[in-house]
Amino acid sequence: MPQNGYTLLPTSSPPLGYTPPSGRPRSTRRNLTIALVTLTIGASYFVGFSGHDERLNKMATWGNDNFGEWIPSSVLGNGETRECRGWDPSRPESEDPLGCLKARQYRQTQAVLQREIEHQHEHWYFAVDHNVDTLTKMSKCFLPESDPDYTPCPEKPLVLSGWWYTATVLTETTTGEVVWQRSVLEQLEKLGYFWVGIGPYQNWIQAAEMMPDVYKTLWGSDMEVVSCATDPRCIAKEHYTPPEGAEDLSIGIPDEERGVIPLWALNVVDYWGARPKQISHNEYWWGVTEKGDWSYQPLGQEWIATPWPLPGGHFHLPYTMEEQCMALPFTPLEERRDSALILAKRSAYFHYHHVSPPEFWTNLTRVDGIDLISTANIEEGMPMPDGLETIGMQSIGGYNELVGSVKAMIGVGVPIISPSVYASLCQATPVIVPVFYDEQEPSEWRHYSGFSQHGPALRIGEPYVYSYNAKNYTELVEVVKRAMSTPIERFIPEDMRLDYTVSKLQEYLDRDLEGMMRVKVEENGGQVPALGKGLRERCHELKRCQPELAKGRVPSLPGRSL
Repeated sequence: MPQNGYTLLPTSSPPLGYTPPSGRPRSTRRNLTIALVTLTIGASYFVGFSGHDERLNKMATWGNDNFGEWIPSSVLGNGETRECRGWDPSRPESEDPLGCLKARQYRQTQAVLQREIEHQHEHWYFAVDHNVDTLTKMSKCFLPESDPDYTPCPEKPLVLSGWWYTATVLTETTTGEVVWQRSVLEQLEKLGYFWVGIGPYQNWIQAAEMMPDVYKTLWGSDMEVVSCATDPRCIAKEHYTPPEGAEDLSIGIPDEERGVIPLWALNVVDYWGARPKQISHNEYWWGVTEKGDWSYQPLGQEWIATPWPLPGGHFHLPYTMEEQCMALPFTPLEERRDSALILAKRSAYFHYHHVSPPEFWTNLTRVDGIDLISTANIEEGMPMPDGLETIGMQSIGGYNELVGSVKAMIGVGVPIISPSVYASLCQATPVIVPVFYDEQEPSEWRHYSGFSQHGPALRIGEPYVYSYNAKNYTELVEVVKRAMSTPIERFIPEDMRLDYTVSKLQEYLDRDLEGMMRVKVEENGGQVPALGKGLRERCHELKRCQPELAKGRVPSLPGRSL
């Protein structure tokens, strides 16, 4: 591997007539084969009868205090490699053993760490302390194994995220995106990985250029990934392909200015995914003109992770509330107040054109046995429906306590998808959501088409999730009464349980992204797939994508002074 850490994926198959080098003598190969088969059978026997149960037992007891008891099989921990013998981080970098991966990783990490400490560049101020602490701890992974501070880690232990919502996990924000990311990052740490939130865009790109041997994957928003993948000063030279029907922006750019970010490393993390034109507003946002699947990432939807099991090739990276929710006390139905909690954090939600009219909520407050509670923040010019009072925004703990004390949660229609629904079900509080119109085209996308609030939860059905026609007041009253009088147990969807979410994250991290790209290139006749027609242009037209990196800019490769 070159010292700069970038081994670019070949964009074509070996030429015809290529002959691989001759192997070992046949007798040697036969002996090695027998030994390998014997070892494989022995290992299979051991794993099959002991490892599986042991992992399941530890899965049930995982927590931040004991995850170190389980180390993934890919750790650097079976004795110092020959390439790293003599590796001493206290010596000058020029004396590092050639070919020692850990030495390169250590130097690259230290360079980014020093940059974060100095923070003389544009940065997210609230993430600096976390990044410095993380990079300091992660540096121990790359020490010689004889060092008392050495810590075993996955071979490439870092998720380098430039997505805003990853970094805002460090704040008190409770949006759906942050709830998802907070859960995934907690699981990531349990698996022995590290994460940093480095932004904005150019800061993220520069950090990625500086530590190619360290990161497992790069996370970015849809717009940031499109910006880099179509910018010849960002994406690796061998991976640059102009979007369909677009000009080649690489013409005339000197080689020393060409980008080095591998296309396979650019992964989109997105709450909504690349939804088809017919059930989204992506015709406006992205200029999508045809029905069917499409992707922000030229290689395909497999490079888009979402919290929902979306159709197509999206990778389902679920989140869980199981540990936090199951720690909350359970209140039986008969001990709860005769109240229903309105799911709406803003008074503006009651004025959206597609939700039930304000008088529905006014009238519902007058029904015997139904006391409505709202925590909405009142906005100027957006009054609450007459008769519906709000107790104001609550702390996370206060809101959880409130959810567990009522007999139902009622959605008004906004937000379209909210984690609060799952927090409610986990506390045995049924949820009621509106349906806005009949499905015109029933399809596998129907639960993400906006025909109802929280389509994924609606699939669960009664007695956990009820629905009402947003324009039918009589049906609303009937459904609320039925939900409030029907006891249920705590409910957590199977794909939101801790063991499942951790297994999906491990699957995500174990993917061979370079190999996946190689297949995509081969399927495309040896050419790197291009971004769909018009996507980049529309993104720039709306000023959502980032400007191209500046003329004269040279990538910040490892070892290159900045």
